[in-house]
Amino acid sequence: MKKVFTKVCTVTILSTIILTGCTKPATVNNESKSPTNEPAKASAALRSNLKAEPVSLDPPKAYDPVAFEVLYNTLEGLVRLDDKHMIIPAMATKWDITDNGKKYTFHLRDSKWSNGDPVTAYDFEVSWKRMVDPKNGFPASFLAFVIAGAEDFNKGKGTVDNVKVKALDDKTLEVVLKAPSGYFLSMITTPVFAPVNKKTVESNPNWSAEAATIVSNGPFKLTEWTHNQSIKAVKNDNYWDKNNVKLPGINWVMVNDENTQYQMFKSGELDKIESVPKDVKQKLLESGEAKLAPEAATSFYRLNTAMPPFNNKNIRKAFSLAVNRKLIIDKVVQGKQVPAMGIVPVGFPEPDGKDFRAVGGEYFKDNDLETAKDLLKKGMEESGYTTLPEVTLTYDTNDLNKSVAQVLQEMFKKNLGVDVKLESKEWKVFLDEQRASKHQVSLSTYYADYADPLNFIEIFQTGHPGNRINYSNKMFDELIQKASIEPDEKKRFSIMHDAEKTFFEDMPVLPLFYSTKAYMERPNVKGIIRHPASLIDYKQVEITGK
Repeated sequence: MKKVFTKVCTVTILSTIILTGCTKPATVNNESKSPTNEPAKASAALRSNLKAEPVSLDPPKAYDPVAFEVLYNTLEGLVRLDDKHMIIPAMATKWDITDNGKKYTFHLRDSKWSNGDPVTAYDFEVSWKRMVDPKNGFPASFLAFVIAGAEDFNKGKGTVDNVKVKALDDKTLEVVLKAPSGYFLSMITTPVFAPVNKKTVESNPNWSAEAATIVSNGPFKLTEWTHNQSIKAVKNDNYWDKNNVKLPGINWVMVNDENTQYQMFKSGELDKIESVPKDVKQKLLESGEAKLAPEAATSFYRLNTAMPPFNNKNIRKAFSLAVNRKLIIDKVVQGKQVPAMGIVPVGFPEPDGKDFRAVGGEYFKDNDLETAKDLLKKGMEESGYTTLPEVTLTYDTNDLNKSVAQVLQEMFKKNLGVDVKLESKEWKVFLDEQRASKHQVSLSTYYADYADPLNFIEIFQTGHPGNRINYSNKMFDELIQKASIEPDEKKRFSIMHDAEKTFFEDMPVLPLFYSTKAYMERPNVKGIIRHPASLIDYKQVEITGK
């Protein structure tokens, strides 16, 4: 028998709300309707800055925040987040949750693609199955492993027919999970789960390379894509909720220099920016011109465990303990971040309401210089080093990232006596190389894909596409697998703590801080929604006056 739930379960995260799904049998029928049949009042196009060229605009391949900004506003999945970060219907008007939380049946609304084709459940079936198709090698494939049969197919142990995503008809999609997963609805708000047009994908392998061949079902549709320079989108007149879309379009530029971006905002060339130069950040925050937004994210450096000297765990620990995170936060990034001595950030509640980070505690001390020196000496003796092999820190081209890297370089020299080389890469090149595990030490900021601590630790499993540092620990892998199928929430959280503890006994990352974001926007720009999981929603934005 079904129990009817009228609300979706919520959790507090970083002083905001990110949705988790309910695991009890339920029917959710909360169809979003336009408050008026009249079109929204005309507004000027929004001028924004992506900073860099998107890696791709094919959803499961475009697994990065730059692409997400475009995709979240041009494509729409089954559900989306509202201005309180709560899950609301999108392409699905309602969904049934049965089989003890394992089966989801989504009922789709009548809607069209930007080319006039109807959006169907078959588009979603094709999209999600191609996400886990091993021949595609999509970096976001692991997110779908919660679906029964998806991981086996991706790893060559099963067939596509065993992936339990099925269109029952044009308007009904059935999804069966391998275990009850309370975060499933939160997970599918991520743009990688957005649909692709079945006809387009099957007829043109290069459909996502140019604006002219990209078909959209979201609030906006692409009209121009000048690679490495700009992207333009206009209001999608075929969007089901077009009457609530106020902007006529969005014009994105790609300017990665912080000072240039800031000057463009000050001179009126940009309507909003998502970061500010470090030398004026504190002043802008104190004056209220810039504001802080919480992010469900952790900034850290990856230590490649297959590259000397970081194939020695004591050397890895030495580098991590030699960092003064509070100094970096106070003097460099200046965003009231929290020093990270773990990988899961603050804000994820346990079943009893306690914070996961508070329960797990800290796995090492910040700026623990004596211990760091002892560990470096021990590690060098174990590896037979009289001098460390050359160490290179790699980061993507960005002024703030450069400043952090320079401070780390100074700390390693002063605190460990180690000379470190710095290397910057253009974003797309950086990401391609990092995904190929080519970097010795490289910067990352990992944003929550869904509202659960598992998301931050599962990526370091052996062979996982999010690993990128060749880390492998059999005990850690087993704990992650247990956590992914454990139905008892209390036991599941305990297993995740054991996994994180095991991970930090090896210390394959150098955590820096749990992130925040400083942003600026013009007073006449209303309605931008910044979700902690690195999603920016322009659907209801309006620019008033001149």
